Amino acid sequence: MLRTSGREAYTLPTLAMYRQISWIFSRTDFHSAVQDLMTSDFVTADLQIAFDRLLQDWKPDEIVLIDGPRSRLGFDPRGIKVFTIDHHVDGASRDDDQAYIQQAPSAGCLLIEHYGVYDPILSVSILTDTYWLRQNEPARGAHYLDMLVDHGLTDEQLAEMQRKLMIKKDPSIICAIHDALLRTTGDAVFAVLKTDNKELHREVMSELNFFARHICVVRADGYVSLKTNDRNIDLRPLAQSFGGGGHANVAACHLSEFEGSTEQSLRDQAVERLYAAFMKVVGSEARAA
Repeated sequence: MLRTSGREAYTLPTLAMYRQISWIFSRTDFHSAVQDLMTSDFVTADLQIAFDRLLQDWKPDEIVLIDGPRSRLGFDPRGIKVFTIDHHVDGASRDDDQAYIQQAPSAGCLLIEHYGVYDPILSVSILTDTYWLRQNEPARGAHYLDMLVDHGLTDEQLAEMQRKLMIKKDPSIICAIHDALLRTTGDAVFAVLKTDNKELHREVMSELNFFARHICVVRADGYVSLKTNDRNIDLRPLAQSFGGGGHANVAACHLSEFEGSTEQSLRDQAVERLYAAFMKVVGSEARAA
């Protein structure tokens, strides 16, 4: 969007963090100052290094953060203005000089509706955030896909993008589930992983969806993913009570007790509080199943 309007714009080297969508990017999407950081071991914690390296050669007028709250930028912007475009409305909607936040199936839908961007690649945003039109306002998501079709999206393009999204499963997923502390009650599963790998965390969530209707997965760094397939359950209050947010059926938060060198006993207590709160929300439905 920015480049097509004649502006100079780049992203940061996040290929290793999102292997599933790495095919979307090319080297020209990254400033030459950070291209050598595009390696398989680049993680979120390295974003500050990349941004500071970038500032030595090029200073942006503004940082545009898409699909996430300002608190999840991942690095200190060093005084540069941050503008947020997000479809997660945990408080009030916004439309000002700092953010455009409105309820939508995906951030891509906001780019289509509000900014008039009709690039076929926005299909990826819609498909992944609605879990292939299975949740998060799927009918509305289909409407935005239809808008992309009206502006040139073809059957071949959509089929090819979905093929690329279906990456080979990592066998480490099996080990992560095997090593996790699992608790199951009816159609609910609560898992505490021994890994803080973000890719594995997402994949474990995906796999558990085949076995349970209500899922809570705690990563080794304290990040928590919540999901339910029951439209009568709203997970947002639970996530917000632990400092997070999200959608009614898909939300996330973070257990602050996992930060730094907190004692294991305090981490265990935090996990137990989360488990009790999770089961209070989904428990009666899970037991009924």
